[in-house]
Amino acid sequence: MNTAAFAKLSLEQAFGLLGAVLKDTPNDQYNFDPPGTANAAAKTHVHIVSAVDFFINSIVGGGTSSWGAFAAEQGLPANPTEIWAHTGSIALDPMREWTSKVNSSALEVVSKLSDSDFDTVMDTPLFGKQTVAFLVQLAALHTNGHTGDIATIKGVQGVKGLPF
Repeated sequence: MNTAAFAKLSLEQAFGLLGAVLKDTPNDQYNFDPPGTANAAAKTHVHIVSAVDFFINSIVGGGTSSWGAFAAEQGLPANPTEIWAHTGSIALDPMREWTSKVNSSALEVVSKLSDSDFDTVMDTPLFGKQTVAFLVQLAALHTNGHTGDIATIKGVQGVKGLPF
């Protein structure tokens, strides 16, 4: 298996787990604001997908983020980092559709990379100069980590978070 195939598989698995955790989640559970400093699943979902869009589709893929248009349609902040202060409800079905588009694009970007492309150093606003390999593994690990957060928020509500 080459590097791109492995990276694509890692992302597919992370995206699949996120989808499984959100399966059959009603909007009230999705937007539930937990006590303490934890975040609603909806806000965490936005954070996960906007990061994949930014790091993979925009930086690695050289495209533009699709967040702006989606956010405007949904009445969400123009800057995805402002989602934490958002006080309105976030509809899960449109998020699922946007997630599917972002994930498909990210998988296409990664599948086209050569082994040597993973060594390419890119300048990132948050992490300075990093390799493409770092950004791809960041997208997979970040997705998995925050998927666990979403599963926990569902568990706090008394419903099954992880699908297994």
